[in-house]
Amino acid sequence: MQLTNPSATFTRPADTTQYTAGDLIANSTTAGSVVPMAFDPGNTAGTGQFRLTRVRIIKSGTSVTAANLRLHLYENLPVVANGDNGAWSTDNAAHWLGNIDMASMLAFTDGAAGTASAVAGSELLIKMYQGKTFYGLLANLSTYTPASAEVFTVILELLDSY
Repeated sequence: MQLTNPSATFTRPADTTQYTAGDLIANSTTAGSVVPMAFDPGNTAGTGQFRLTRVRIIKSGTSVTAANLRLHLYENLPVVANGDNGAWSTDNAAHWLGNIDMASMLAFTDGAAGTASAVAGSELLIKMYQGKTFYGLLANLSTYTPASAEVFTVILELLDSY
């Protein structure tokens, strides 16, 4: 069994406009300019199947008040209907892999971080073609006020077989 930790990072816009529940957290306020995070699961022992056991999210801002996040995962690149701070809305229902919710984060002197597992405590079991990239978008679940130009890093914990 092999563990891989693909990660992706993006910087949100330079504003501090409060999010409401269901808003997209993204790199641009313009829908056509939103770039979903891309994750390469690596070789996964050549099988293309893996178990997503946990997600770590790190952000540059230190505020954790109402920082409740949802990571949506897709096997194909989704088309986003709204930009940052608009309602999360995409296509690709047939290629949506699932979501993982983070209920809270911990504040550090240089940012904040948290971990989460799949909804209802179950792991996501995923089978993809070897070397295929999959994609993620963050949404907010509460009334979070971000730091200006806040940087988000999402790290996945994948096991290569199930």
